[in-house]
Amino acid sequence: MVGKERCTSLIHMRALTAGCLLAAASLPLLPNRFEAHCPRVRHAPRAAILQDVAPPPAFVEALDAERAAEIWARRPAGTLPNADRQAELIEWLKMGPLAHDPDRLLYTCLRNEPRLLKRASSLPALRETHAALVALLREDLSPKRLAVHIASEPGLLLRRASELLASAQNLATVTGLPEDMLTRVLREAPGLLLCEAGVIDERLQWLRDRLHIEPGGRLMRVLTRAPLVLLLSRSTLTARLDCLLDLGVPEEQLGPLVVRTPRLLHSPREELRAKTQWLRQSGVVPDAPPEALGAFLRRQPDYYAISSKTCDDTFAWLRSVGLDETQAARVLREEPAILTMPIEQLQLRASFFVRVIGGSPAELVAVPHMLICDLGKVPMLRHAYCLTQGIDVKPIQLLVKGDATFCTEVAGCDIEEFNAFEADGKHLAFFQGAGI
Repeated sequence: MVGKERCTSLIHMRALTAGCLLAAASLPLLPNRFEAHCPRVRHAPRAAILQDVAPPPAFVEALDAERAAEIWARRPAGTLPNADRQAELIEWLKMGPLAHDPDRLLYTCLRNEPRLLKRASSLPALRETHAALVALLREDLSPKRLAVHIASEPGLLLRRASELLASAQNLATVTGLPEDMLTRVLREAPGLLLCEAGVIDERLQWLRDRLHIEPGGRLMRVLTRAPLVLLLSRSTLTARLDCLLDLGVPEEQLGPLVVRTPRLLHSPREELRAKTQWLRQSGVVPDAPPEALGAFLRRQPDYYAISSKTCDDTFAWLRSVGLDETQAARVLREEPAILTMPIEQLQLRASFFVRVIGGSPAELVAVPHMLICDLGKVPMLRHAYCLTQGIDVKPIQLLVKGDATFCTEVAGCDIEEFNAFEADGKHLAFFQGAGI
C-alpha cells in the first residue's frame, strides 16, 4: 500500500512539473525573471532577443518590413496592447492626426515617440487630446502644419487634453497674449504646450532682466515672431547676445534690436558675423570710429532681418546707376532705409531725379533721401510748383528737407500758398507719360 501511494505521488509531481513548464513556455519573455534561470538566454544580447519577436502585421502593412522592424525594436519595455489594438492605433493615426501624408509621417511619428504603442488601448483619450490640439492650433488654417507638428513632436499626443488646455491657459496668463496671438505662437512652436510653467517663467524673467522687455506690446512682438525664445536654453540665448557684443553692437542696443528682429536670439552666430562683416567690407560702416556700427543700427534697426542677397542686390543696383563703391557705401550709410526699399521703387525715384529734374548720379550722393522720399509729396510737387511759377532751381535744391525750408530758401513763397497748390492736386498730372 505504501508503494502504491508513493507511485501516485510521483505521478502527481511529474504532472505538476510538466504543467509548470508548459505554462512558462506560453508566457511572454520576461528577462528579469526567466533569464536568471536560463544560462543561454541570460548571456544573449537583449537586442537580439527582441529582434526575434516579429512586429504586428499592421506595422508591416503600413510601414514595410524594414521600417516596421525598426519601430518594433524601439518599443517600450513591458507588456503592450495586443496586435488588434496596435492595428487600431495605426489606422487612427493614418486617418486622423497624420491624414495629410500618412505614408511619410507615420514612420516619423512612431520613431520619435515609440511610447505611443503603449497607448494603443487608450484611443478615446488620444482622440480627446488630438481634438484639443486641433482647437488650440487651429487645424482649419493649415491641416498640413498640424500633421507635421504631431509627427515631429508626437509627445503632444501623450498628454491629456486637460493638461494641454491648462498649459495654453498658463501661457496666455504669464505672457499677456490674446487668443489670436496665442494661436499664432502655438502653431509656430507647439512644443510650448509640453513646457513646465517654471521654464516659461524663467525665460520671461531673462527677457526682462537682460533685455528690459517687459510684458506688453514689445514682448508680444518678440513672442509672436520668435516663440522659440521660450524653448531655448539660457546659454543659447546668451551666446547670441555675446556674439553681437563682440561684433561691436552697444549693450544698450541689444534690447531694441531683439524687439525689431526677435529671431536674432536663435540665428546662427556665423550668420550674424557675416552680416556685420558685410557692412565693414562694403565700406558702409567703417572700422573706425568704434561707435559707427551703433550709429548705423540706430537708423536701421531691421538690418539683421534683411537678407544678405537683398544687401548685395541693393549695392549692385547703386553701382549700376553710376555710383562707384565709395559713393554707394556713403549713400547706404547716410540713408540705411534704402536697404528695405524694393529695387523697382528705387529705380523709379532715381529715374525721376535724373531724367525729369535733370540731376546726375554724383548729385544723388548729396541727396540720398531722394531714394526713399514720398515721390508725389516732395520732388514731384516741388518741381511742378517751380515750373508753374517760373522758378529755376537746381535738382539738389528741390530736395531740401522740410516744406517750410523749401518755401523760404528755395521757392521764395508763402507756405500757405504752397499748401494750396498741393491741395489742388494738379501737380500729379504734370508727369504723366514722363517716361520714368
